Amino acid sequence: MTSPSLPKLRTGAVILGLVLLLAACTDATASSSVATDAPTTTLPPTTTTTIPSIDLPLPPGSNTVYILGDSVILGTQYVINQQLAGWQVTLDAKVSRRMDQGLDIVAAKGGNLGRVVVVHLCTNWYGGDYGAAADKLIAMLHGADRIVWSTCVPWVGEINQANDAIKALPSRYPNLAVIDWAAIAGTPGYTAGDGLHLQGQGQYALADLVAHAIGAAPPPA
Repeated sequence: MTSPSLPKLRTGAVILGLVLLLAACTDATASSSVATDAPTTTLPPTTTTTIPSIDLPLPPGSNTVYILGDSVILGTQYVINQQLAGWQVTLDAKVSRRMDQGLDIVAAKGGNLGRVVVVHLCTNWYGGDYGAAADKLIAMLHGADRIVWSTCVPWVGEINQANDAIKALPSRYPNLAVIDWAAIAGTPGYTAGDGLHLQGQGQYALADLVAHAIGAAPPPA
């Protein structure tokens, strides 16, 4: 019998090797497909989100708003009732009113101003512990479910300190919102030449800030 030639033996070995290699690749692909298609389990989040009380609608009841301020917020007098439709608004604002004078007014009223109290009393601040003064005013309030406090244009350096103290108030009072009037008061057309007192669209802009911070008027109880 004649033995197969060496070239034929080599060719057969090559073919056998290729068949084994293809089989191994097929098995690996199948394993990869199974691993990819396997279902995964995602655990539900364990954290919860608490909505600050200032962002919740007020329950049915009184719709009184008392605005205590100086000459800047006095500039909203012709538009504030329109922007706060549905609310019973008292605008108690006066030229050159200081924070200490505001405290006297709150004390004289026994802290009974309204269900919502808005404060803009930092334009005439010339130094001291504004945060302590704000704490004192808030402590005197009775029946105020919501407080809105506005920053003021820092036309003197001490007002920057007052604004910082105002921005820190929500960390101590969850029913208090800050409106940052100082941040947008420089918008062209908002204030007169002094950069402080409202004109034109500035009247609506400040009133809108107040309205959005207060929210919709509640229905009667």
